[in-house]
Amino acid sequence: MNNISIITFSPTGQSKACVLSVARATKKPYTERDVTQPLMRSQPLYCEDSLILLGFPVYGGRVPTLFSAYLKDHLTCKNCKAVAVATYGNRAYDDALVEIEDLLMEKGVPLVGCAAMVCQHSYTDKVGEHRPDILDFQLLDQLAVSLEHADDAVHPAGNRPYKKSMVLATPSYMPVLTESLCNQCMQCADVCPTGALQAKDSNLCIHCCACIKVCTHKALRMEDPRFFGTVQNLETFCRERQNSELFLA
Repeated sequence: MNNISIITFSPTGQSKACVLSVARATKKPYTERDVTQPLMRSQPLYCEDSLILLGFPVYGGRVPTLFSAYLKDHLTCKNCKAVAVATYGNRAYDDALVEIEDLLMEKGVPLVGCAAMVCQHSYTDKVGEHRPDILDFQLLDQLAVSLEHADDAVHPAGNRPYKKSMVLATPSYMPVLTESLCNQCMQCADVCPTGALQAKDSNLCIHCCACIKVCTHKALRMEDPRFFGTVQNLETFCRERQNSELFLA
């Protein structure tokens, strides 16, 4: 198939960067649908005779609920096959790849290749530091080469039933704004995948940290001790290098 359709959910941009690396390495034209923002997740997408490249971060060992719901409710496919790139912060990708495999099969779309790519964790730069690196991008190049003759379905590692979805903290919390540092550029609100910042509703926050990363004035930060507890666990137990993985036919 020469028709490549990219679909990404990528709050901090790492998943999108990995998928674009694969698409560009094929030297073929592609179309792109980034469904990170709420407006884009309300629009249907029809793909026909396409190789679909999916990119998303792993949340708690699963496909992000916002992304899986979009695919289930708004994606229609005819004579397509798919490749998935799941990015994770050097902890584990758990059942995310088998979940996306099952979701695609419900659409009649075989998964013909996939990758679990290590990226820097969105909570701390001490976990997955400087990832993806040259070795990771070499794997993405290998994935791109494999697409030329990717016809047989692959079956990635993972478990069924899947692990339980990540439960957000109760009571909820979200990044705190230091108004004296804020210049009202609104980039934080623009990148928020749920509208939590504009609504000032912590129940909407999925703790992706996209707003914190985009703020050049460091006006946003997490203050909840539960967040720092998670960071401490990550930095204590998840700093040893994990290898990115390919699953090819």
